[in-house]
Amino acid sequence: MIAWMVYAVLVAAALSGAALAAERAARVRRRVTRWIWFGALLGSLAMPVAMATVSFRVPDMLRSGAVSPAPIVLRDATSIPMPALLVHLGSDASPNAVDRIGIWIRDGWAAASLAMLLMLMVGAVRLQRRKRDWVEATICGERVLVSPDVGPAVAGLLRPRIVVPAWLLEHSASQQRTVLAHERSHLDAGDTRLLAQALLLLLLMPWNPMMWWQFRRLRNAIEVDCDARVLRGGGHLGEYCETLIQVGERQVSALPLGPTMSAPCSFLEQRIKLMLMQPKRWAGVSALLLVAASLGMAAFAAQVTPPNGAAAGVEQTVTLTPSALDRYTGFYKVSDISRVAVTRAGNGLVLDISAQAAAPKPLHAVPLGADRFAVQGQPAVVRFSMGADGRADRLDIEYKGRSALDVPRTSRAEAERIEAALHQRIQAQKPYPGSVKALKLLLSDPVSGAGMSEGLAHARVVQRASREAYLAKLGPVQSYTFTGVNRFGDDVYLVRHAHGDEHMTLVVAADGTVTRAFRYR
Repeated sequence: MIAWMVYAVLVAAALSGAALAAERAARVRRRVTRWIWFGALLGSLAMPVAMATVSFRVPDMLRSGAVSPAPIVLRDATSIPMPALLVHLGSDASPNAVDRIGIWIRDGWAAASLAMLLMLMVGAVRLQRRKRDWVEATICGERVLVSPDVGPAVAGLLRPRIVVPAWLLEHSASQQRTVLAHERSHLDAGDTRLLAQALLLLLLMPWNPMMWWQFRRLRNAIEVDCDARVLRGGGHLGEYCETLIQVGERQVSALPLGPTMSAPCSFLEQRIKLMLMQPKRWAGVSALLLVAASLGMAAFAAQVTPPNGAAAGVEQTVTLTPSALDRYTGFYKVSDISRVAVTRAGNGLVLDISAQAAAPKPLHAVPLGADRFAVQGQPAVVRFSMGADGRADRLDIEYKGRSALDVPRTSRAEAERIEAALHQRIQAQKPYPGSVKALKLLLSDPVSGAGMSEGLAHARVVQRASREAYLAKLGPVQSYTFTGVNRFGDDVYLVRHAHGDEHMTLVVAADGTVTRAFRYR
């Protein structure tokens, strides 16, 4: 979580640089700038989420052939890795510690968003209460609200109104018209709604400092654009600048989040300089260079690879469309009595593996990328190989880095035959041919894996020390008895030892190879 938050700040910083260059280019060409900063805010919120989670399929009309291409995963399309120090920031050797930190961060995030929302609601309530003391008046043909000390500004979201301070009534009619032209321009441009939308974006990620800076630049850009509109509408430059200075000197109380004519002295000076700025030589070339720089910074932001948002060793999931998930659904043959049924469930797959004691319940898998899924709650990854028809033709389950099940796709009819064979075997309650021979091989506990599948032989090597300690407590084998076939199709034996009994289950292939074996007391 910490690494992803750092990534989000880096993306916002890159987009801020892109917006700053684009703003300079727009001012050179005397274009609007507020949408640039709103776009930066929107991108700073959406890009980190989308790049880490979203994928999509190419529309059918854009395909070059009959083969359905793999989904495009935005994470896999990036090419600039984050520094290793930042990727592992916040990681811990203990998964539980990481989980606790993640919970604290998520709770803090929610609390910050809630606190900001409450502050905005309190501000709205206070504004409504203050409006009770304001009176309506008509100035230069414009219906306004007159307050003792608030304004000039635009107040309200659903029904925005122009608010002017009482001292404005003492000024000349020309200055009043200038002030009202500025505030009317805010109303006509919908600047209050734009600020509200920007606040909503900020509310969703209040811990990102770059987004707060972007919001501040947006407010400034709204005022600069408004100045330009007033002057284009026939406002006199000298009189307008003089009015700005006088309003800035006289204003006592301002609305904290509304468009307003006044501004801090430093920004007011900048606004006047921008209005007085004359086109320079080579302005077109400099604007072009700034646009190129802006596009380069935006491309850099889009190419930074997001880190994993979970504990170390756990990959971030992505989102696949239902049609993309349908590429993997169907049946896969494990053996004559075992099959894998893959169905779609939400943004993931359910793998129901019959006749497998290691998977007694359906497995839920979530997408990590194109053709790759993580099994929830297990250190396992499911990979699909795609066929010429654009659908998966093979399924491979890796468990702890080793292939545990690599099986081909089969038809529904064959899957039904496999299920019937399993049911028939359970009903018959007869052991596999060669079952006793296989049992004796396992009871002899050979060092080599002769007569066993590769997976079983590997598991016995890994478990040899614990198995020898277990068998030492039971003592020598005295007898064994076949007790039936369990619900997974395994032969079950009761094995009596000198110091206790145990049960052994095993599966024997047609060639006599022992493919699976378990023992329990």
